[in-house]
Amino acid sequence: MTLSAAPGKQQAKSLRARDLICDATIDLLVSKGYSDTSLNQVAATAGFSKGALQHHYPSKEDLIAATLNKLLARPFQPGRGKPVSVDAALLQAWNKYINTPAYRALLEILNAARTDELLQARISTELFDWGRALDAQSLAQYAAVSGNDEEVVMLLNMTRSFLRGLLIQERYGSDGVKHLEYVKKWIALVAPLLTLRESSE
Repeated sequence: MTLSAAPGKQQAKSLRARDLICDATIDLLVSKGYSDTSLNQVAATAGFSKGALQHHYPSKEDLIAATLNKLLARPFQPGRGKPVSVDAALLQAWNKYINTPAYRALLEILNAARTDELLQARISTELFDWGRALDAQSLAQYAAVSGNDEEVVMLLNMTRSFLRGLLIQERYGSDGVKHLEYVKKWIALVAPLLTLRESSE
């Protein structure tokens, strides 16, 4: 019985270590940026030796790819609660998923992948799959007032692009109060074009 239980404990320990390492990576991406997030710094932040970290993630690309997978899973986790209106749903997306440290970390990875060919090759499939999953999620939650479902995908992609841009603008002196005003104004423009599907959660 001891022999059969050991692998389960070891697997749980390994999963916990990987989770701590990815969390430390997210923290450093937010505070230091992609280029200054090194394996040494991640190991120190997570409380591991560099060798222990590299047992799980041999290279920076391995580490960033694993961290990206954790970040990309966030919008699809259960427990969001059913929004009562399109306005509430869009504001929830800003507050719960985009205006967060995790999304800022994701932006660091996305920006780095634009010019880092190794990273781009490593994560491009996951990013395309994520985009398709977001489109499917949009169609499951919203319908277009016009009856044209292509407008749902277009409007939600426009919304995500706008909200990402607000986070990037933080670097140039914009503040959270002004951002919230912009978000609410954008929602006022987009919400009349969408309705919530009855089955959305």
